[in-house]
Amino acid sequence: LITSENKMFRITLLIVALVSVAAFQPSVRNVKSFNKISMSAAESLPGAIAPLGFFDPLSLSADKTSGEIKKIREAELKHGRVAMLAFLGILVGESFNPFFDGKITGPAIYQFQQADDLVSYFWVGVLFVIALVEGQNILTGWESPAETNARATGVAELRESYVNGDLGFDPLGLKPTTESDFEVIRTKELNNGRLAMIGVAGIVAQELVNGKGVLENIFG
Repeated sequence: LITSENKMFRITLLIVALVSVAAFQPSVRNVKSFNKISMSAAESLPGAIAPLGFFDPLSLSADKTSGEIKKIREAELKHGRVAMLAFLGILVGESFNPFFDGKITGPAIYQFQQADDLVSYFWVGVLFVIALVEGQNILTGWESPAETNARATGVAELRESYVNGDLGFDPLGLKPTTESDFEVIRTKELNNGRLAMIGVAGIVAQELVNGKGVLENIFG
């Protein structure tokens, strides 16, 4: 018999497999949005490092325009950043909880529901914060509706001048001033985000299987 727990576990494993492939897709900037990008150009983009180099075993980037590749990288960066925050939140939330008078406990995958039970419309506040970030992303990175409507396809594109992930938010002034240093920090962010996506998917899968937090699974 296939129980609901087994179904969730299989779905999570599928997500892990998809994330592990999608996490290594390339990006491009300062190129025309409707030109096909050459493999040699793609292989030199940030994120392609030893030992894997340009990792695309399923050729998902083949025959993609530079605009399409740029969208893929934008999604990868965004998911990587969310996963890094999620990984940190999981560890902190399962170790100690300074909010809600310590009433939120147990595996991280159930803590959002607990917070929503304690605070009415907690999810509305979360969606509002997400909307603020997404709104800034739309204003900064995406072309205007008029530009989209003027295109035959009617599909919105990222601005050619937009650098993936750069929303102008750098309160600590950590962004490097030179191009070479900027490429290094972008590669670090990409790879840490890729690792976080795989790690969080694994944690969620394990917590769904046995109902224990990640720290409890590791240390018993």
